[in-house]
Amino acid sequence: MRSLVGRDLVRREPDPADRRSVRLTPTVHALHGMALIEEAWAEIFAVALADLSPAQRESFRAAIPAMGALAEALKSRR
Repeated sequence: MRSLVGRDLVRREPDPADRRSVRLTPTVHALHGMALIEEAWAEIFAVALADLSPAQRESFRAAIPAMGALAEALKSRR
């Protein structure tokens, strides 16, 4: 944790309800880095999807609602 705090990726703050423990939260710097990674993955997926046949792309389009639900479920576990 010290390394992450030192690199301005995590902020340590005393827990107001229990001063013996700390809360760890990502910094703006960390959130920005995560956004850049997500954008890079989106670009990789877009290029790969372009290589698929129209029928394969349509199969993915039909699955978009299920994939969106999966993404939300994964986000809630961060």
